[in-house]
Amino acid sequence: MIKRIVLTGGPGSGKTTVIERIKKNYEEMGYKVIIVDETATHLINMGIRPFGENAIDMVDFQELVLKEQLEKEELVDKSLEYMNNDKIIIVYDRGALDNRAYVNNEEFENVLSRFDNITISTLMEKYDLVIDLVSREDFYTLENNTARTEDVTTALELGNKTLKSWLGHENIKIVLPKDDIEDKINEVLNIINLNLNEKQIKRQEKYLIDITNTKLNDEIPHKEIIQTYLESSPNVEKRLRKISFNGVVSYVFTTYYINDDGRKELVSEECITEKMYNKLLEFADFKKKTINKKRYYFTNDGTYYYIDKFDFVDNVGILEVNIIKDEKLQFPDNIVVLDKVTNDLEYHNSYIARKKDKKLVMKK
Repeated sequence: MIKRIVLTGGPGSGKTTVIERIKKNYEEMGYKVIIVDETATHLINMGIRPFGENAIDMVDFQELVLKEQLEKEELVDKSLEYMNNDKIIIVYDRGALDNRAYVNNEEFENVLSRFDNITISTLMEKYDLVIDLVSREDFYTLENNTARTEDVTTALELGNKTLKSWLGHENIKIVLPKDDIEDKINEVLNIINLNLNEKQIKRQEKYLIDITNTKLNDEIPHKEIIQTYLESSPNVEKRLRKISFNGVVSYVFTTYYINDDGRKELVSEECITEKMYNKLLEFADFKKKTINKKRYYFTNDGTYYYIDKFDFVDNVGILEVNIIKDEKLQFPDNIVVLDKVTNDLEYHNSYIARKKDKKLVMKK
C-alpha cells in the first residue's frame, strides 16, 4: 500500500511541525514515511527567486518550481522499486498545484504549456489526499522560514488561493486553526488514519437541496460527468465515468461492494484509456440509464463539499460531503436544504438511473 498525501496551506499554517509528527507517528507504526520537501523554498534559498535583487519573472520561476517538483516525485517513485516495505506514506510539503496561488489562470496555463502531457487534471490525480492547514493571523511568523517574505495579510490571502488551487480534487480535508498545535496535529493524524484503511467505507452525508439561488455557473470549479453502469452481480456495482475537467477528458472504471446497509466499500478504481472505455460500454446495464451531471466544488468554514446538478432537473440537486467523525457541517447561507437523504437509496445515482422519470423530490 502506498499513500500519497499533500500537506498544503498558507504560509505559517504549521506544516513543518505537523510533518515532523506525521513522520514520527507512522514510523513508530511500521510505515516507511518519505517526506518531499517544499520546492519553492529550496529554490529561493539557493538564490533563484522571483523577488528582490536579480529577480526572475514569476511565470519562469513557477516553471522551475514545477520542473523540480515533478523530478523529485519521479525520483521518489523510482526509489519505491528498491524498498521492501509494503506500507509506505509519501508526504509532500506542498504539491504541484500549489503554484497556482502565485499566478493567474492564464499564466499557469502558460506554465503547463511548457511541459508535455501535463494538465491540472493529471496533476490532481497524482495524489490520494490533500490536507489544507488554515493559517491564523496571530500565529504567523517569519522566523521559521528564511524564504518567507509575505506580510500577514498577504499570507492569509495566499492560504485562500492555495486551497482554491486544489478545488476539484476528490479528497480534500480542511483543518481549521487551533489554539493548541497538538489539537491540529491530532486532527491531521485522524484524517490520515481514516484514509489508510484500504477497504474504506464511503463516509458521506447527502442532502437534497434547492439550487435555485446557488448561482451555479462555469466560473465555479466543476467537472462534467457522464456516468454509465455496467452489468454486475448482486452486491457489486461497476460504473464507468467520462469526466471533463478544465478542457481535459479522462475515463475512470470503479468497482464497489455494496454492504447490506447500502454503504459502499471501494474495491478498485483506475483510470483507463478511451479505447478501453468504449469497449466496456458494450457491457452497459440496459436497465439503467446513463447519468449526465455537472459537479461543482465549494468550501465553506472548513468544510469541502460538492453539488451535483443533473441534466434532467433545474431547481434541485444533491449536496455531498465526505466527513470524518464528529465533523460539524457548515452550509453557506444560499444553500437551502430540503431533506437529508444520506441513507435513502432512492437518491443514490445507481437508483436514480433505474427510474423512468428520474425525479428528485423531497420525501413527504
